[in-house]
Amino acid sequence: MIPNTARTYLLSGIPGNISHDGPTRAASAIIDSADETENVFGRAFTYKAGTDTVEVGGTGAFAGILINPKAYAIDVTYARNGTVGEFLTMGEVNVQLGNDGNIGLPLSFDPATGIISSGETGTVIPGAHIARHEPSAETPRLAVIALNGLVKLPTAPVTP
Repeated sequence: MIPNTARTYLLSGIPGNISHDGPTRAASAIIDSADETENVFGRAFTYKAGTDTVEVGGTGAFAGILINPKAYAIDVTYARNGTVGEFLTMGEVNVQLGNDGNIGLPLSFDPATGIISSGETGTVIPGAHIARHEPSAETPRLAVIALNGLVKLPTAPVTP
C-alpha cells in the first residue's frame, strides 16, 4: 500500500545525538557513576576528584554531555559503568530537558542525576544555552543545546 497522507510533524531527535554539523569537540573517559542506570545519553557528567574517570552529575570539573548512543550495546538504554564514553564540550546536541525552556536560556544540571534544565538553578554549564527547540507531541522537552567549549574548573579553597 502506498502512503496517501503527508506527515505533518517530525520528531526532534534522539538524546545524545549530535544535532548539526559544525565545530565539535568531545573527549573520551571511563564512566564510573554510583548508579549506572543514571548514565543516560544527553546528561551532564563531571570528572571524579583525583581520577580520570567521570560520573553522571557530580561536583567536579565539567566533563561534558554523554553523546553517541549508537556506539553502545542495545540491551540497555544507558551506558554501563566501566565503558568508555564520549563527552561533548563544544557543539550542538539533542538533550531531554528537565523543565521547559526557550531558545537562548542558559543551562544547568542537577548534581545528583546530571539532568540538564534551563535556567541557573543547578550547576551552571559554562557557555551553554538552548539553541533550537522544536518539540513534538512525543518529546515535548527535547531541545538542541549548544556548548561553546568554555570550561570552568571548580574553585578550591585558598590556603595561606
